[in-house]
Amino acid sequence: MVRALEEKGFVCGETDRNHDYYYFIRNGKQTRFRTKVSRGTGYREYDDGLFRLMCKALGLNRIAEVRDLLFCPMGKEDYVSCLKKSGFLKAE
Repeated sequence: MVRALEEKGFVCGETDRNHDYYYFIRNGKQTRFRTKVSRGTGYREYDDGLFRLMCKALGLNRIAEVRDLLFCPMGKEDYVSCLKKSGFLKAE
């Protein structure tokens, strides 16, 4: 999951005891889109409840989009397109 986020423009901005926080970087600037990744062994598999929370934080509309982002069918430009369609990012 971490590798997929990093490949799509996310960087680890902060960490705490149990989580790493990844922020989406666009045009060299940190955006408001972020997610946290748990480091504990109890979080090896995420359920739909966690994916629902990630939807809002990542600016996506459906759990399927989060899965596509994390498990690689959705690339960085596809993610940016989703954010533009949702009105979260302005077209350049």
